[in-house]
Amino acid sequence: MRRIRLDYDSKGLEVTIPDVRSLQVFSMKSSPALKCAGAVVTKSLARPFGSRPLAELASGKRTACIVISDKTRPVPNKLILPPILALLKKSGLKTKNVAILIGTGTHGPTEGKYLAELLGKNIPRLYRVENHDCRDKRRLKYLGKSSGGVPVWINKSYCDAELKIVTGFIEPHFMAGYSGGRKGVCPGIAGLDTIKIFHSPGFLESAHAEGGSLKKNPCHLLSAEVSELAGIDFLVNVTLDSKKRVTGIFSGHPARAFEKGVAFCKKCVTVSTRKAFDVVLTSGGGAPLDRNFYQAVKGIVGALPAVKKGGSIIIASGCRDGLGSGDFAGLLDGFKNPKDFIRKISAKGFFRLDQWQVEELAKAMKKAEIKIFSEGLPAGFNIPGLTRIPDIDAELRKAKELNPRLKLGVIPNGPYVLVK
Repeated sequence: MRRIRLDYDSKGLEVTIPDVRSLQVFSMKSSPALKCAGAVVTKSLARPFGSRPLAELASGKRTACIVISDKTRPVPNKLILPPILALLKKSGLKTKNVAILIGTGTHGPTEGKYLAELLGKNIPRLYRVENHDCRDKRRLKYLGKSSGGVPVWINKSYCDAELKIVTGFIEPHFMAGYSGGRKGVCPGIAGLDTIKIFHSPGFLESAHAEGGSLKKNPCHLLSAEVSELAGIDFLVNVTLDSKKRVTGIFSGHPARAFEKGVAFCKKCVTVSTRKAFDVVLTSGGGAPLDRNFYQAVKGIVGALPAVKKGGSIIIASGCRDGLGSGDFAGLLDGFKNPKDFIRKISAKGFFRLDQWQVEELAKAMKKAEIKIFSEGLPAGFNIPGLTRIPDIDAELRKAKELNPRLKLGVIPNGPYVLVK
């Protein structure tokens, strides 16, 4: 027997692992957290990758827009924003002319206590903070079409700013290869007409649209092209360890800084296995990511490379905010089986908001049985192919009893680990 702590909500979850024939724990590689990280941010703004220093770019500019991630991402905004804002002020930009734009994608706005968690109390009081709304055409600007004919709509406040800064967090992403960089623009501040192509079955059913993959990945390629059309003057991205501490800061040219960050992230998060497991135990990544079932799907999909065909994935996810959006919940309510769902969304002209997350869940269900432990899901929530369990320890003991030669894989940090 051994105890393993899973990332679960803000408190974590201890589970007891039975004595099994084969056990592999997939954890992020150790990388030292930065000392005096705030000072390192300041240094990175002055000595960026492939770009002039931010102070030079800001000189003479009258307006600026800084894109940040929404409440589901553990970006240390309270660490990276103050040095950026201080530099802009020193460069002559007036506070009233600096906007902070929350890249919500298709998610709801970050407001109230969530905004305070994201930015603290002072920044919203001093600066204009705006939530992006992908559905409001009045707040979007049309930039033409991509090389593949995708209409490009981007937040107007961002487009109109003389200085465009994008911040974010580089991690494995189950559709786009890695988060961060260009994703701050697309889907972060893109219009729905653009996002629905980014998340379309034509893209997501590609073998290249998966975690850790950038080459030939249609989601990555569209996102990169859209962000280039919109323009990013300066990028500030971070990498984090398993305790959400900053391990790297990558500032400068949007492509060069992102590439440096991805290379560093890849070394820290990639783990390999030569075998597939009967059962894979994983997590939704802990707070703030696992706040709803929509986000928990990332942990499920992240476990797929480690589980054998017909095996089981057990996920622990807090889901303190329930299922997610009403659109997502509605799609789950009508869910019958993976084949039926993918056929339905692939029909010409069909589109429902958040269908892409159910599509990813359906992909997982085609390979493995999915079981979830969660204290936040609604009591009556039930969909075919997903089993709610009240006790992970008991579920593991049961699996061992049914299969004395059980092979078990464990991913404590969930989607933040890239299993190959």
